[in-house]
Amino acid sequence: VWELNTCKLQTDHIGHTGYINTVTISPDGSLCASGGKDGTTMLWDLNESKHLYSLNANDEIHALVFSPNRYWLCAATATSIIIFDLEKKSKVDELKPEFTAVGKKSREPECVSLAWSADGQTLFAGYTDNVIRAWGVMSRA
Repeated sequence: VWELNTCKLQTDHIGHTGYINTVTISPDGSLCASGGKDGTTMLWDLNESKHLYSLNANDEIHALVFSPNRYWLCAATATSIIIFDLEKKSKVDELKPEFTAVGKKSREPECVSLAWSADGQTLFAGYTDNVIRAWGVMSRA
C-alpha cells in the first residue's frame, strides 16, 4: 500500500503463495481483497494494515469485485464465479454458465473480469470468448 502524499510505501500485505492477478477495494474503502494463482482470496483491513482472513476458491482467481450494497465479494475463477458472504465467511452461490460443446483441443471460456451494476442487482462478467454475461443476483434469506 502506497501513501500517495509522500509517494512512500506504507505497508506490504504478504501471504499469497502464487502471483496475484487482482486487487480490489471495498466501496467504503476499509477493506482490500487480493486473489491469484494460489486460488486464495485474502481480505485485508486497510485501517489496521492487517490480514483479516482468507477464503478458498479452489481455483486460480482472475478477478474480484465487492458488491455495492451487500457484504459480498465475487471471485472470477478459471471455472466459475463464486459469491462469498464476508460476514459468514462462506460461499453464497457459484455461477457457471452453460457453454455449447467445446472441441477436443479447445477449452471452456474463463471469466476474467467482473463489475456490479450501481444498484447491486446485476453482476457483469467478461469472458475469454469475447462475451459479457449479465447475472441477475437476488438476496438469499
